[in-house]
Parts: sequence; structure tokens; C-alpha cells
Amino acid sequence: MSANYKLVRNPNPNPEESGKSLPLHPRLVSCGTIHTDEFINRAKSRSSFSPADMKGILQLFQDMMVDFLMYGYNVELEGIGTFSVSLKSRPVMEKNEIRAESIHFKDVKFRSSKELRDRLKTMPVFRDEYTVSDPAYPSAKECEQEVFRYLETNPFIHQKKYMSLCGCSRSKASLDLRRLVEEGKLRWEKLGTSHLYYKVEEPVSGETNPK
Repeated sequence: MSANYKLVRNPNPNPEESGKSLPLHPRLVSCGTIHTDEFINRAKSRSSFSPADMKGILQLFQDMMVDFLMYGYNVELEGIGTFSVSLKSRPVMEKNEIRAESIHFKDVKFRSSKELRDRLKTMPVFRDEYTVSDPAYPSAKECEQEVFRYLETNPFIHQKKYMSLCGCSRSKASLDLRRLVEEGKLRWEKLGTSHLYYKVEEPVSGETNPK
């Protein structure tokens, strides 16, 4: 697998130069989000830990991180980066104009480690030929609706047709179709080197994803 990018041009923020175009810049085309269960499912082939053990360790990390951040520590995970807390309050000019009760948690900030950045410097990126130029992509729900609208008049859908309907990359189409299989909304059959996806009337449990 490889990461895909598209070239985009931001609108000119200067109203006096509205007719002047800004330079193009690359933007990563997201393949979707890897959630905890899928993360663990993919990690189990690289580890002797069971999925339950890995989920327990992640929960322990989360609990410990909350504890340390809550008491004002930064948390550094070696090879990943450092997490810290930012605060917010109403604007004041003098220290005596605000009390501790008026200062609240704002967000968790993340600063990547040099090791993580160095490992990602060699990531391969390719221009995505299948994405539309409009930055407003259909949501996952809208894509799902398009798929089932298509399946009302067609017996099956394949990956390339999904990419065409949703204006997304090949990798995102693959992830989305696998998710629909896992949710029991689609089933798949292999024909040669292609995977064909069919609508199922009833949820199917334990369906295996194509490799």
C-alpha cells in the first residue's frame, strides 16, 4: 500500500487580490480511520499477545496518560511523541482579574518525536488519479447510500465502480468495502483477480474479508 495525494489551491484570503491564484500544494488523501479493533486485528500477526491482552494494554496506557496529564505532566512515548495539556480562560489583562475556578482544560496537544518523523520521511506517495478536485468529498454515510442505490439496479459492485461513485482513492474504497462486509451489509465473491460485492438482505456475522 502507498499514500496518495492531491494538489489543491487555497482561495486567496486577500480580497484585493481575489483574481490572483495561490500556488498549488500537496494534500494527503485520507484512506479512512483505523479504529482500535482493526488496529489490534492487524497487529496480532506481529505479536505473541492476544487481542484481549493488547486491548487491555491500550486501555492501561489511556488510563495512565489521563492520570499524568491531569496532574500537569507531559507524557512522552518513546518513538511516538509527547502529549501535553493546553488550558483556556476568558481574556484578562492582570493576574488578579481571574481565579483558578475560571481556568479550564482546553485540549491535548501532540508533538511528534524525531524518530517517528525520520521513519516517515521515506514514505512513498503517489498522485491519486481517482479523486475529484472538489475538496468536499462525500461522507461515509453518503458513500454507503450511493452504493446501495447502485445495487438497486445492479447485481454487484466492484472496487473501481465504488471509487467512481464516491470520488475516492483505491485504498479508501478497499477499506470502505471491507467495513461494509464486516458490518454484514455486503458479501463478496472472487472472480479471477477481482472482488465482487453483493448486497445481503440479512446481516451476515463472521464474514471473512478478502486478503
